[in-house]
Amino acid sequence: MGNIISFDGTVSIDDDSLSMANGLTDVFIDYLLISGSRLAESVSEKRIIVFLAEKQQTIVGMGNVGFDITEMPWQANSFEADKTFLLETINNARLLSLQQSVWNILGYEPDQKLIEYALSRFYALIKRMTINDIDENNLKDWCSATEKDDPINCGFPKCLKHGVLLSFCGCKLCNDGIVSV
Repeated sequence: MGNIISFDGTVSIDDDSLSMANGLTDVFIDYLLISGSRLAESVSEKRIIVFLAEKQQTIVGMGNVGFDITEMPWQANSFEADKTFLLETINNARLLSLQQSVWNILGYEPDQKLIEYALSRFYALIKRMTINDIDENNLKDWCSATEKDDPINCGFPKCLKHGVLLSFCGCKLCNDGIVSV
């Protein structure tokens, strides 16, 4: 079992969906989370990273963290800036995957071919997104599903140990049992 990240839920053998094993999914999310947590400044950018931070297989189960790009918490008034931010986050994640200091934090060195495959496919999916693909109900639904003490309602706190944005699941890196070196 693995995870699929698709554009809009339409998945076929020859589309541009990103299909990953559970292990690669964790690595992929780890690098996006570290990168995005370092780069996010606006509320909408932080929402996008928290959305990704929720994709914790240790909490929600293996093979249960796939999603559609159009389900992400996009909003029309910040779409172009958020899309640019996410593309920069992906490019920065590529650079981070080459840094031993990040390997030390995570406790592993990623397989460069696999992480590049995942980040490249994700980049293409994000690049494809347009303002016309936004369903503002997704943002409303995602925000309304949060509890009062959810991190998106508490100023977007970061893990004191890893410096990544927290989700309702807590710190993904802590939850994965990763020890900072």
